[in-house]
Amino acid sequence: MPNLNVHIKRYSPVDSAMWDTFVDRSKNGTFLHKRAYMDYHADRFEDFSLMFFANNNLVAILPANQNDKILYSHQGLTYGSLLVSTDISQGLVMAIFDELRSFLKSQNFEKLYYKVVPAIYHKYPCEEDLYALFRHDASLVARACSTTICIGKPNASSRLKRVSRRSEKHRLRYEILSNVNAFWHIIEENRMRKRSITPVHSQEEINLLQSLFPQQIQSVAVFADHEVVAGGVVYLVNDVVHLQYASASPKGENIHAGDFLYSLFIHTLFPDHRYFDFGISTENGGQILNEGLIAHKEEFGGNTVVYDHYEIIL
Repeated sequence: MPNLNVHIKRYSPVDSAMWDTFVDRSKNGTFLHKRAYMDYHADRFEDFSLMFFANNNLVAILPANQNDKILYSHQGLTYGSLLVSTDISQGLVMAIFDELRSFLKSQNFEKLYYKVVPAIYHKYPCEEDLYALFRHDASLVARACSTTICIGKPNASSRLKRVSRRSEKHRLRYEILSNVNAFWHIIEENRMRKRSITPVHSQEEINLLQSLFPQQIQSVAVFADHEVVAGGVVYLVNDVVHLQYASASPKGENIHAGDFLYSLFIHTLFPDHRYFDFGISTENGGQILNEGLIAHKEEFGGNTVVYDHYEIIL
């Protein structure tokens, strides 16, 4: 490998503007990698994000945190990954991984835990890191199944075909809101009733994130007359509409308000996006498949996309 003069710098808050500009210009960055999103829960993680320079030019960044002797591409994010410039070469990515490995060993890390950005979120083809991981003997340690629909040309779904008739029958309507206050109790109650869990975000946190990213985070409530019967939060991530939260009340379930909400996301509200990502249906690093949950999502015409996690022993 030729000497490409790769230099690694640990991120500090004075680099935030440079970091965010790079995310926007990268091949695979998303708004989740912006510092405002990463730092809203900074108290929970010891940030160890890295910036990579080649011949004094910023060519890659790695959102990351330190936990004991493991560097994670970031535990507070669904996916981390090495974010790279649009003109990066495979050879340079190889040099970055070589230098990263040496750097982490010098910092007494024992392991790199790496979460890949799924290809549907890429702005340009961007799998240079997968080859580099292979060359560094990375092990695939987790694989989650998500269900994704092509917006504008979903697979035939008899379930969605019934939505129009049912919505008219029950006089369902929707509103796009600036916060989740109108329906968050439905999200919490539904999760507790069905799975005995609470949302990852609190109501205050999701409202804060929506205020920070009002174009990328959208909240939608479904009404039957004047009563809120369902609600959902979606992240608009490059070409993807990602479902973050969605639930219907018991009454909403009886009148299929959830189906109406999904139809809005898939057919109506975001025609300029390419995919609707329902989110994962696996647990325990993918070792457990919630067959009922994924079958429910597949009824809307979705197919599987995987979220992969790798590990390099240093």
